[in-house]
Order: sequence, then C-alpha cells, then structure tokens
Amino acid sequence: MANIIMTVIGTDRSGLVDQLSATITDHGGNWLESRMSRLSGYFAGILRVSVPEEQLVSMEAALQHLTGDSLQLVIAHETSGVDEGPQKALHLEVLGPDHPGIVHDISHALATKNIGISSISTDCRDGAMSSERIFSADINISVPVDVSVESIRDELEDLANELMVDITMDDLEGSVVQI
Repeated sequence: MANIIMTVIGTDRSGLVDQLSATITDHGGNWLESRMSRLSGYFAGILRVSVPEEQLVSMEAALQHLTGDSLQLVIAHETSGVDEGPQKALHLEVLGPDHPGIVHDISHALATKNIGISSISTDCRDGAMSSERIFSADINISVPVDVSVESIRDELEDLANELMVDITMDDLEGSVVQI
C-alpha cells in the first residue's frame, strides 16, 4: 500500500467531499485521516489516504480530473519521517483580545524549545459583552521528553502576560494548568 497526503482548496460547494471520497474508494483507497473546514466561502482540507500501489497512478489521475478553476489539489507521497525520539503530548488553549502576531509569538516560543505543533485551530469572534474581537486557539504540541514541562509553563506564563491572553496547558492525562 502507498500512503499519500493531499491538500485541497477551492470554492465550497455541496458534494465536494463526496466526489473526493468516491474517487478514493473507486480505486481501492482508504481514507485514513483528515482535517477539513469551510473558511470564508472556501473549502480547505488535508487528508491522508492509503491506496494499493497498482491503483496509485490511476487514482492520482482521477483526482486531478476533479480540479479546475474552482478547486486545487496537491498530492505528496508519504515517506518515513525522521525519528524525533520520545515525545510527550500537551494541549494548549489560548484566549484573549485579538491582535496581530499572537500565532507567531506562540509558535516562535515553542520552536525555540524544539517543540513541534501537531495541530492548531484558531478563531476570532466578537466578544459577548463588548465589540472587542476575541482570539482563541487550540494547539496540540509534541514536546521532547528532555524538555521540562515547568520550563514550558514558565515561558508561556511570560508570553501570556506579554500578549495579555490566558493560556491553559493540559497534559492530556488529566492535569490542567492555568498559566
């Protein structure tokens, strides 16, 4: 079996996921995992698919036939990744007044500690009691086991104060810390 990663972006329309999944299924493929969303009238997604080696080329060609002016598709062949060593999974929630640079500041603080972002979901909405825009983020991170959780907490505490946001860290084993 071959594994591929696909990114899809295009004008949102009914039946788009149905077309993708039918094409994959018609070629003996298996839809393994995906993240998809509607953003400002556009459909955006990333998915991982396994397909029999002998069907790979024909499936890719069939998927390319779905593209056009309103849909773009990029296919990458999965390779074995670099072993990053043992990792600990943590979850961060960020909430506070919106302003430019929040994602950059948080991602930079994590990158300086060699912490990878496994997934991130962000949103901006009007505040319930004011017209102020509120930023929120759910971030799953992979932390090398040699990086102490306390050092992450300290760094994020300083950053939360600087950005004027609340950050909550959860070790996914039941321990939640408000930073």
